[in-house]
Formats: sequence, structure tokens, C-alpha cells
Amino acid sequence: LLEVSYEGTNQVKESKISMLVHEYELFLMHDNESISDMFTRFTTIINSLKNLGKSYHNQKLVRKILRCLPKIWTPKVTAIEEAKDLSTLPLEQLLGSLMTHETTIKNHEHVKAKKKKTIALKASKEDSESDATWDDSDPSSSEEEESDEEVVNLALMAMEEDASEDESDIEVQFSFDELQNAYEKLYVEYENVCLKNKSLKK
Repeated sequence: LLEVSYEGTNQVKESKISMLVHEYELFLMHDNESISDMFTRFTTIINSLKNLGKSYHNQKLVRKILRCLPKIWTPKVTAIEEAKDLSTLPLEQLLGSLMTHETTIKNHEHVKAKKKKTIALKASKEDSESDATWDDSDPSSSEEEESDEEVVNLALMAMEEDASEDESDIEVQFSFDELQNAYEKLYVEYENVCLKNKSLKK
């Protein structure tokens, strides 16, 4: 019974080691992950393996850390490999060097972002000043006035058409006899006016 229990425990142990070794071999720094967070994940894997009896030489751990960094870190990795003895370089010292470089990168990005913002504000100010030199009159208001005039003209034309239509309707309402009588009356009045004018001239 003890032997079976030991074999079962050993299988579980080997399974855990295999899983952790797989994580170690595929270990990479995530996008937007800080050096500190990356190192914490890495240390967790290493310590778990060590507790299970699996350990790596310091030089392998240092090289693994350097290989897991993104391409943007390539110049720094090269500098460390050339300046340091990786076989004796402690992980803590490597961590400090990487965190210092990370701070430098962030400061550089902050300065670049600040410069871009300053340039954008300057360009915006120049645009506003150039806009101020234009005529203060609003072109849209003149267009609206022209549009209003067109509407008024159309309304007047419509009213004139309605008036002419009304007049034609009135003319149609008179019969020929009525028009004839009206004409005769007007003619009589015309003759009377002519006679009065002649008498006034005398």
C-alpha cells in the first residue's frame, strides 16, 4: 500500500514538474507587462520547480530572462551580454539593470509625447490666428438672406397669379348684355364730360 501511494505521489510530482518545465521553456514577457511583473511570474515558476527538486543554473536563468524580452530590448540585452559575465551575474542585479532601463524608456516616451502635444497646441493656435484674419461676415447668413428673398419673390408671384385668376373669374361672370349696357352708360358719361369741357373752354 505504501509503495502504491509512493508511486502515485511520484507521478503527480513528475506531472507538475513537466507542466512547470513547459511553462519555463515557453516563458515570454507579455505586451505592456512591466519588468517587475514579468520577473514575479518567472520567479514563481522557478521556485515551484525548485520545491519539486528541479533547479537550473544561474547562467541559464539569466539567459532565459534575456531571451524572453521583446525585440525593443535587443540593444539592452546585447549591452548586458557584452559588459557582464552571465555565469556570475545574480538575478537580482539583472532585475535592477532591466528596471532602470525600463524607467529610462518610459521617461523618453513621456518627453516625446509632451513634445508632440506642444507641437499640436502650437499648430492649433496658428490655425486659430489665421482664421481670425478672415472676414467676420458669415457666408451662411447671406445665403439664408438670399434664400428668404427668393421665397418672398415666389410668394409675390403666386399672389399676382391668384389675383389675375380672380380677375379672369370676375370677367367670366358678366354676360354680354350686361357688358353692352355698361359700355353704353360709360359712353354717355364720356359725351357729357366732353360737353362740359367744351363749355369750360368757351
